[in-house]
Amino acid sequence: MDFPFEDCIVAVENLSVPLYRELLEYQHNMAYLLLDLRRLEEQMLKFTEQNFMARYLSGPEQVYLNTLTSDKRKREWLGGRFAARYVGADMLAHKQNPVPWFQLAVIADSNGRPFLYADTKRNVLPDISISHSGGLAAAMAVSKGLCGIDIQKVTDRVVKVRDRFCTPKEEQLVLSLCNASRELQSSAGLTRLWAAKEALRKVANTRSLPGFLELELTDIREGPAQKGQALWQYIFVWNHTVMSGNPVTEKCCVAVTALGDYVLALTARDDTFT
Repeated sequence: MDFPFEDCIVAVENLSVPLYRELLEYQHNMAYLLLDLRRLEEQMLKFTEQNFMARYLSGPEQVYLNTLTSDKRKREWLGGRFAARYVGADMLAHKQNPVPWFQLAVIADSNGRPFLYADTKRNVLPDISISHSGGLAAAMAVSKGLCGIDIQKVTDRVVKVRDRFCTPKEEQLVLSLCNASRELQSSAGLTRLWAAKEALRKVANTRSLPGFLELELTDIREGPAQKGQALWQYIFVWNHTVMSGNPVTEKCCVAVTALGDYVLALTARDDTFT
């Protein structure tokens, strides 16, 4: 793929391997990409702002970028969208329906959820999800259904706000898998839970996002190490009411891995929450 920001790629994976299919109980193709935002900024300096926007952004994207006043926010926004275009184009190439990455645009729906747009009727476009934290941006795409990705840099801030997203029972469960000091246990374990719930909230196709405490962690299963990194399956239960008014209980799976100072959480469903 002719991607001008190759030097910014930290990791790119096509997750059609049986391991991730098993962890997520998902049987279709998916991919994710991590971009280094500092390197992206360095690449952007090679262009004038006007030339950069005209070359790589659609009209609506240019308009939105001009509303952002913070350089940091601009890097995060651009990094997430370039990553999403890349993995979206990768999915289409695997389906033998290629669309160049620069012909894809990322637009938000009325709830702020991003989706791909292309000026063509030949393709059913993949679902995408975007996240950023610290110096990294992440995006995921799936060939069928919905996906959710979240990346979080591990900090002690998550300990201070754990009551907003974590029950005492969940905290005991996540800390049982940590082998570091108590302080590091809390930060790392709680960040994994936070990222897993964020990914699930992004994949919920409902009128409003589920609350963090509505998603109940019931089990954590260790998976085989992936490229030297620990990998876990987080299993949740979500009790909610569907649009028809009927109560349902959903089982939800998230793949969670540690990447140095970061936590990456991925989920995908070939059906949808309704």
